[in-house]
Amino acid sequence: MIALIAEKPSVAKDIARIVGATQKCDGYLSGNGYLVTWAFGHLVQLAMPEAYGVANFRRESLPIIPAAFQLIPRQVRTGKEQKADPGVLKQLKIIKEVFSQCDKIIVATDAGR
Repeated sequence: MIALIAEKPSVAKDIARIVGATQKCDGYLSGNGYLVTWAFGHLVQLAMPEAYGVANFRRESLPIIPAAFQLIPRQVRTGKEQKADPGVLKQLKIIKEVFSQCDKIIVATDAGR
């Protein structure tokens, strides 16, 4: 099985049509030996400075260069807090499941990035 990941749903639908993946599933399309899924914008981001122990942000703290960068699911603001976007968490889980079913992965996202 071959996984294809596109950068957004509309591009994934076009790719799926071309490769013959016509069965609609939750978060991906399947068929003809392909599973075609997508991202929508940036699904992961760098953790905020607080995750690295930098509290009370000040100009003197720059640059913040941690020993290892932490990647977290895209965050949304809820009041004064930042929480993981539920739609992003769902799609990341779907992508993980799609990839686990495949022995090849084709990344069909923006080549300019």
